[in-house]
Amino acid sequence: MRKRVALLGVGGVGKTTFVYRLMGISATPHVTLKPGLYRLYFKNGAVELLDVPGQHAMEVAQHAARQMRQLFDKAVLMYDVTRADTLYALSEVLDSLCIYRNCLSAKEVVVVGNKRDLAEELGYMVENSILPNPTFYISALRDPPENLVKIIH
Repeated sequence: MRKRVALLGVGGVGKTTFVYRLMGISATPHVTLKPGLYRLYFKNGAVELLDVPGQHAMEVAQHAARQMRQLFDKAVLMYDVTRADTLYALSEVLDSLCIYRNCLSAKEVVVVGNKRDLAEELGYMVENSILPNPTFYISALRDPPENLVKIIH
């Protein structure tokens, strides 16, 4: 069984770090300049994960909105828990995906608040209080990959 997952969010929220951790790549990612398609293999099938550069997340969402059900099984929307503006930007991405007009159901979309470790160091965290979708709070840099896998399945 193959599952396709789109990973969306503005720049700097940790999307590529999330992908690298899932793939077991220890290198520090550079700024993502073009979309990347990564294939992960699990016992129950493969997951194709589309990592979109933050500066193009809105464009991809708008272009994919018409065919979202055919192209992707799930959308993972990521924000930085130390920056409220990255959470508010997700509401625009959701509008572009026409989530509320039934392009994807709420269960096919999850929100990920990343950089939980940094938020703990700073002493504050921006929690998702505006989007109705299930939310996971993680540290893509520090959490074990097996915890991150749960988000894309």
